[in-house]
Amino acid sequence: MLFFCAVDEGLVFTAAYPHNIVESTAHVLEQLEKELKNVDVVLGFDCLFRRLDAESCQSRHLLEKLYQKHNIIGFHTYGEQFNGLHLNQTLTGIAFGYRK
Repeated sequence: MLFFCAVDEGLVFTAAYPHNIVESTAHVLEQLEKELKNVDVVLGFDCLFRRLDAESCQSRHLLEKLYQKHNIIGFHTYGEQFNGLHLNQTLTGIAFGYRK
């Protein structure tokens, strides 16, 4: 295993099971479009490990097309903190638009 952060002795890890990165991202973005109807732009914070995963699966170009389709702009991060947990391979964002 390769970690890009400090790992304390005795730290408990939880294994996650992967899904298709393009399909799962498309599903979430479609749900967002249905809920908000008129999304102008999404400010996205995409974990660098999502990009590396997409590259290793040779689907980075598909993710880029998906981001363009849904007007996602932003930058790569090194994951995020949530309730004291460090999470990787996340896409967090803020959608700007209006409801009809």
